[in-house]
Amino acid sequence: MISTDRLKDLLRLYADNAATDEEVREMLSLLRQDTNDQALGSLIGALREETKDDALTTPVDWEAMWTSIHQPALQAPTPVKKMYWWRMAAAVLITLGIASYLWVTYRTVPGSAIVQSVPAQDTPKDIRPGSDKAVLILADGSEITLDSTTQGRLATQGNADIIKATNGQLVYKRTGSADNEVLYNTMKTPRGGQYSLVLPDGSKVWLNAISSIRYPTFFKGDARNVEITGEAYFEVAKDPLHPFKVAVHSASGKERMHVEVLGTHFNINAYSDEPVASTTLLEGSVKLSGLEGSRVIKPGQQAQVTDSGKLTMNQTVNVGEVMAWKDGYFVFRDTELQTIMRQIMRWYDVEVKYEGNTAARYFTAEISRNKTLSGVLKILELSNIHFKLEGRVLTVIS
Repeated sequence: MISTDRLKDLLRLYADNAATDEEVREMLSLLRQDTNDQALGSLIGALREETKDDALTTPVDWEAMWTSIHQPALQAPTPVKKMYWWRMAAAVLITLGIASYLWVTYRTVPGSAIVQSVPAQDTPKDIRPGSDKAVLILADGSEITLDSTTQGRLATQGNADIIKATNGQLVYKRTGSADNEVLYNTMKTPRGGQYSLVLPDGSKVWLNAISSIRYPTFFKGDARNVEITGEAYFEVAKDPLHPFKVAVHSASGKERMHVEVLGTHFNINAYSDEPVASTTLLEGSVKLSGLEGSRVIKPGQQAQVTDSGKLTMNQTVNVGEVMAWKDGYFVFRDTELQTIMRQIMRWYDVEVKYEGNTAARYFTAEISRNKTLSGVLKILELSNIHFKLEGRVLTVIS
């Protein structure tokens, strides 16, 4: 049984920022023990009553803490499993006003999982997270910086008006005859940028950082064709007579794979610095083609294509992890350090270098993409890895 009296004391010390490293470790050990919501709720209730009239104690929003324990830590597009002990503990610590001090599990190869809980030192320099930033390139080559424009109609291209909606999203609205010339626009996001748009057929697209999409200002012919680089999430408007086709290109312009759908929700990750280009299906069906053949994938499946064109299936994909970027999170599930740092590089617009041991290390964590860079690094440093930031050069020291 969990020692509630001791845990109550430790939680109070932690809330007051008075817990020693040893007491923090003891607190996490107690939280790891099997307990139930009723027991934890009673403990929180007792703490609330004890401190509500004490002007000398650190103010704690106990109601918010209890609420957060019963909320999923990540609003994923697929059902989230019941909260495990470590997620419950994270919720407790976050709502106690110490959101910067989460912990990360990591493992080396070979080796077992290790949990660190000692708060890291503050990073002296900081970089703000990415935001909604993109450039729209019109058919004549002129450019519109979307993050600095006001709402309303931005331009007219052929038979379509381009409108920046009140939520910042770019929307194409048809205004003329389908006999007009088909023009092509391109949207590009920089490092530290993301953006969304509604295509002329009503399909919705979200672009991650360092990504692009080229598309017509209205769809004409038997198919709806677009081209992308980087990472994009699609919610395609249903139109059985006009399949939606995505040509996925590398940074050099080489086509890596081809995706064909009728109406569906899916994510494509095709960054040139990733070992494979992947398509993850959330809803509907997708036919994916590489140089060596094609496959039809079902919801919850992921197809991967290597640079050589080899097509494989990943049957164990975590859809919530794949879609975390769109929902405002980094989610790592036994993820290799280099993969994590590539995501940080794109979102915070930094160059990443490595010093020391470069052996494979794997981490598990959930971190808001709204944190500053120092907030993210502080969490990762809990697993005995260190960073040095000079300007926009981030050195990983392990």
